[in-house]
Amino acid sequence: MLADIKQQGISLSKALFASAKVLEEVQNGTSLTLALQGTSPDLRPAVQSIAFQALRRGFWAQEVLNQYVQKTPPGLTLYLLWAAIALLPEKNSEPMYATHTLVNEAVNATSLDSNLGFARGLINAVLRRALRNEKLYQEIPEEQHPSYPEWWTRKLKYAYPEQYLNILAASKEKPPLTLRLNHRFLKDEAGVKKYLDDLSKADIEYQLIDKVGGQKLSGAIELKNPIPVAKIPGFFDGACSVQDAGAQVAAELLKLAPGQRVLDACAAPGGKAAHFLEKYDIHLDALEIDASRAKRIEENFGRLKLNGGHIIIGDASTPKAWFGGELYDAIIADVPCSASGIVRRHPDITYLRQEGDIKNLQVAQRKILTALWSLLKPGGKLLYVTCSVFPDEGELQAKWWLNAMPDAVRLKAPGQLLPSKQHDGFFYALFEK
Repeated sequence: MLADIKQQGISLSKALFASAKVLEEVQNGTSLTLALQGTSPDLRPAVQSIAFQALRRGFWAQEVLNQYVQKTPPGLTLYLLWAAIALLPEKNSEPMYATHTLVNEAVNATSLDSNLGFARGLINAVLRRALRNEKLYQEIPEEQHPSYPEWWTRKLKYAYPEQYLNILAASKEKPPLTLRLNHRFLKDEAGVKKYLDDLSKADIEYQLIDKVGGQKLSGAIELKNPIPVAKIPGFFDGACSVQDAGAQVAAELLKLAPGQRVLDACAAPGGKAAHFLEKYDIHLDALEIDASRAKRIEENFGRLKLNGGHIIIGDASTPKAWFGGELYDAIIADVPCSASGIVRRHPDITYLRQEGDIKNLQVAQRKILTALWSLLKPGGKLLYVTCSVFPDEGELQAKWWLNAMPDAVRLKAPGQLLPSKQHDGFFYALFEK
């Protein structure tokens, strides 16, 4: 994506300046998605790319900056330096830009705001000093420039003493682009084969993903090189969706029978709900508290040409306001969580989350679980899902649930899926009433 900035002839100085404004908003508590909405459409792809790089390397960039300044630069100057430093070449990698170009464009970015005139010399000096001593910034050990807040690393080290470094490393990698084939659209094996042939004809390299966490998948395809959805054959016709392989476990794990009533709580943007409707002939209520996010569910159902889905605007923790009275055969409780398993897709998470949030989320999750359990038929199944790697939101919640609900029986499920090159981090627990 960074290469596209050059290929599209986008001004790097303008992209750096806009990225600095986005980074400032994120640091002040705004999500990256919302912060990017204020960026002009022509610059947005470039700014998103730089912002992602800056957030992934943010703690490291701050450590590099600390080597050359005695006190934190004010306002946008700090974020311009942050964005530029994040584009410095990593060890054993080709630089995206000639170093003199990066320095010049970062300096030129100050001319886009009359209040930044004083910063030209500082930005020029810091970047040139850093470039004269590549080893200093390329070989700072992980312990000296942690890529995550201290509390984040501490919790992971406590939970996974032998694996936490691998978890941290996987969460910094660029995520794969994985497709989920719509078998209802493709109809049969011949349709799937034709679609795979279409990928090959378009020179799109791919590999089939057979299993995740021991769970067999039926339509997961990882593209070797991520591409825009507009270039994916059949995407807008409904042939496939973009969905992480770890998220595709849900519809494979929770087996359903024709005609069953299913509730997908906290359903937006609708990927799991759509997968269930593709796979099973069921009636599915997709519950979402946010009306604007619920529109994404409707859009997905429409693009994929799915029937049997009904969207409800409501709070999963207070069903009295929306529940119609007929119990469900199955419930998917994909509850709000820290999103610590999908950091590489949302690098702003480590800047927005605080340690105290985990306890608050745990309380909210328990409230939702308790409310949803009352909507489930005896013999029905509830699938508890989070995209977290913290046991507080995963295994500890599952154990709490078994103690809290004497009529809950835990069934076989993958449990904790740690992030890897092939998929993000998820937790799955399946209960029968």
